[in-house]
Amino acid sequence: MVDEDLEKRGLKEKFDRISWPGASLDLNNVKNSAEVSLKLHDPDEIIVYEHEDCGAYGNDNSPNRHKENALKLIKALQKTKPSLKTVTLIATFIGVKSL
Repeated sequence: MVDEDLEKRGLKEKFDRISWPGASLDLNNVKNSAEVSLKLHDPDEIIVYEHEDCGAYGNDNSPNRHKENALKLIKALQKTKPSLKTVTLIATFIGVKSL
């Protein structure tokens, strides 16, 4: 579903993909990888995709928890580049939707 969403956005083969188990739950590792991309390619926008029923989240796998962690990641990256535009999404079993 993520690939289809990226294609709908016209981003096919025009992005750096950082994929991490647990997505933004592992804030430091994801942030470090994203900062490399920011430094090398200086994008104007990032899209953070979380996904429903993520095993790394264990019992606290609510959309609110995913959104909370995605926003922590975004705030950390905006310290590196304050003008960075962001989109937070969650891939569900029926499609991609905003967080």
